[in-house]
Amino acid sequence: MKNLLRLLGIVKPHRVGLALGSGGAKGIAHIAVIDHLESLGIPVDCIAGSSIGAMVGAIYAAGGMTRLKEDLRRITTRELLTYFDPVFPRSGLIEGRRLKEYLALYIPRGMKIEDLPIPLGIAATDLFTGTPVVFRSGSIVDAVRASISIPGVFEPVSFNDTVLVDGGVANPLPIDIVKGMGASLVVAVNLHPSLKEGLLKRKPRRAGYPELNSGDIVPAKKQADLSGLLAEKASGWKWLKSVDQWIGGTEKRRDAGLPNIFEVLAQSIDIMELVNTRSMIAYHPPTVLIEPDVVDVPTLDFKRAGAIMEKGAAAAQAATAALTRKVKNRL
Repeated sequence: MKNLLRLLGIVKPHRVGLALGSGGAKGIAHIAVIDHLESLGIPVDCIAGSSIGAMVGAIYAAGGMTRLKEDLRRITTRELLTYFDPVFPRSGLIEGRRLKEYLALYIPRGMKIEDLPIPLGIAATDLFTGTPVVFRSGSIVDAVRASISIPGVFEPVSFNDTVLVDGGVANPLPIDIVKGMGASLVVAVNLHPSLKEGLLKRKPRRAGYPELNSGDIVPAKKQADLSGLLAEKASGWKWLKSVDQWIGGTEKRRDAGLPNIFEVLAQSIDIMELVNTRSMIAYHPPTVLIEPDVVDVPTLDFKRAGAIMEKGAAAAQAATAALTRKVKNRL
């Protein structure tokens, strides 16, 4: 009966949209969620992704997901560092040219967004105006490179008469974008449901500093010490360690109860994305919201891919009943 009504134009068929959020290495969980949707027979008619969500969504739409999963499961820190090209800090620590080469392993060179079999929207942020920028055409690799430009880590991307940074800055969970693409049923994957407490153990402050009540201290989330990660046995990256020492030294900062510069940057981005994500969910509620338990995953810790995928699979499995009732049974 439902199919007859659709043929007569009385009932329009539902389109399933997938909104994939930002979150660095946390976004490996997106892969497991997509696998679970396929196992349930739920089609993905369109995708909108921000930052790592744009990367995973683009690779999935381009047909490179199988290879990506295999490569991520065996990637090492040394191999990961080969795709980072450090530059003297100007607008970011990493230029991003080698990252585009990495993307080209999974997305055919020259392929455009409009050529994909699944409509794709890629979110970036205009650094000058703070407004979201959505790519619906043009080079997939170039659009993804703009979307994953983590502030302070990757150099921003020049685009027309402006500069673009990470999509997660303005739109960390692009539910509105995928709805604008015609999705009537939206599955959203949120990587920022909360912040993890305990960025560092605070010690008594030195004399002369104002005392803080416990209620005045904002809970914090531990992130990888990026300086240590990128400096570890990687030629050409010793300057990062020198910079870290120059800004005060780890022990000195710990004694003062202060995080290092990379922890400050990562935590600030997580707070920003958490707040913006809550607003997006409130104003554009998805049909089904999936929230993998990846709060403790550092932004660049891609070598834990297997464990992160397991967390994504667990969250997707827990949402099976909702996916079946609210999405699959309505198709």
